[in-house]
Amino acid sequence: MTEIRCADAPMPGGHYVQAMLHRDTLYVSGQLGVTRDTPDPAAVPIAEQVSFALANIAAIGRVVGAEIDDIVRCTVYVTDVAHWDEVNRAYAAFFGAHRPARSIVPCGPLHFGALVEIEAVIAASA
Repeated sequence: MTEIRCADAPMPGGHYVQAMLHRDTLYVSGQLGVTRDTPDPAAVPIAEQVSFALANIAAIGRVVGAEIDDIVRCTVYVTDVAHWDEVNRAYAAFFGAHRPARSIVPCGPLHFGALVEIEAVIAASA
């Protein structure tokens, strides 16, 4: 297994890695809807949080040569199922015609007041 680090995505704040490569599969840890320039998700609308989280996942995937179409599965955690429609629209806008397998899981509060966290599995060729 190989730890994957990406300077274009926020660094982990706990005892985990951004992603772990095992053979030809990249497992990306949950990404909040933040960027290095926008570290406070509570100040960002949920649609932007979705876009930021997915952009972080895509950036981490590029480290191993993966593209957006190589994202196989996402798990989307939302603090309230009432956000489902808005999350789904932002998710669809990011992926376009590509439709990874997905679960949306309503959950309790997320770190830093985030409304969404997304983890992913990516097919990698590195």
